[in-house]
Amino acid sequence: MLEDLYPQAVQIGISSTDFWSMTFDEIMVQVEANKKRHENGLREKAMFDYSQQRMAIFAFNDPKNFPKFEEAYPFLAAIEKEVQQGLSEEEQHRQDMQRDQEIMMKNIQAIQATKERNKNKQ
Repeated sequence: MLEDLYPQAVQIGISSTDFWSMTFDEIMVQVEANKKRHENGLREKAMFDYSQQRMAIFAFNDPKNFPKFEEAYPFLAAIEKEVQQGLSEEEQHRQDMQRDQEIMMKNIQAIQATKERNKNKQ
């Protein structure tokens, strides 16, 4: 049964190495997920195509009032905000790591100094 599904599964995006380690239920879930992702991609492309055509007609008929990029694609501002937030979180993570490394280095130096003092006492 799986042998019959193999060509179709690979065709819709399941890697051949993953296919043989999956159960039938996992294969079906992956098939549905890939199908849904493809449908969403088609919807997205259709939305962009439609929007592009509307803007082309708008630009031809009323070029002085052509909408700005942000007005034509308002959802991109939200995506950019999320990206910026992610970048600031990454920077905060780097700063936290650097601070932790500095604390660790101070602790190592203190331990080495203590070992050196104990060594000199003996």
